[in-house]
Amino acid sequence: MIQKEQNGLVYFQFDAFSQKKNIKHFISTRINNKDTSFNLSLYNRSNTNEIIENRQDLAKFVDIPFTNFIFQQQVHSKNISILTKADAGKGIQAYYDGISDNDAMITNKPGVCLTVMAGDCVPILFYDPIKKIIAAAHAGWRGTYKRVTQLTIEMMTNQFGCKASDILAGIGPSISQKNYEVDDNVYIEFEKRFDNLSQIFTNTDENGKYYLDLWEANKQQLISAGLSKENIELSNICTFDQNNLFFSARRGDKGRFVAGIMLCDD
Repeated sequence: MIQKEQNGLVYFQFDAFSQKKNIKHFISTRINNKDTSFNLSLYNRSNTNEIIENRQDLAKFVDIPFTNFIFQQQVHSKNISILTKADAGKGIQAYYDGISDNDAMITNKPGVCLTVMAGDCVPILFYDPIKKIIAAAHAGWRGTYKRVTQLTIEMMTNQFGCKASDILAGIGPSISQKNYEVDDNVYIEFEKRFDNLSQIFTNTDENGKYYLDLWEANKQQLISAGLSKENIELSNICTFDQNNLFFSARRGDKGRFVAGIMLCDD
């Protein structure tokens, strides 16, 4: 990944995506040019004016009009929406105005900035440079178990004629396996749908706790959907370890950072 700074705002970009001229994308951090942390989530409905101002600052620094952003009401589901320019601006100033009950978005329309809110869960960005299709997905353990990542690829191929082998995917900063302890109930759920459990779980505790690798689980979904390994970029940034840069729910943070992607006009 590439770390960038604009007027005190620190954000990241995927190497492969940054080489494409007709998209803009970013992954924000908690670092800005103010004394307050750069929280971008309106979910808790506190400090609303400050968060809206943060979102406006982000839009300015990544050179995307604020009213082009779209936010969703993430619910750890497998729900995916196809969006148009008519959806631009949804959720930018109020959580309840966002795309409801949704965890992934797809569009073929320029000027529509799809966003994912994260703070340990996995933000994943997608881009098909041939068909000019973009997508963004939010995958915590529930979304990963429900295969929202794979279903996003399938919708891109079924609805827009994308070839999975053409699609680029970026797996963003999120909690790493060594810091993501889950109980045996999560293991049992994954056992129903995943074959290679030894690749995504370790069990080093005597108390029945497991450690889940969300990065590998989502990477496996992408490969199963037809993406080549060369087209999958993993940030390798752990939000729990890099808590100075990113919000982490496991650290008790209420704030969230944002991953976003937008098609530009040719």
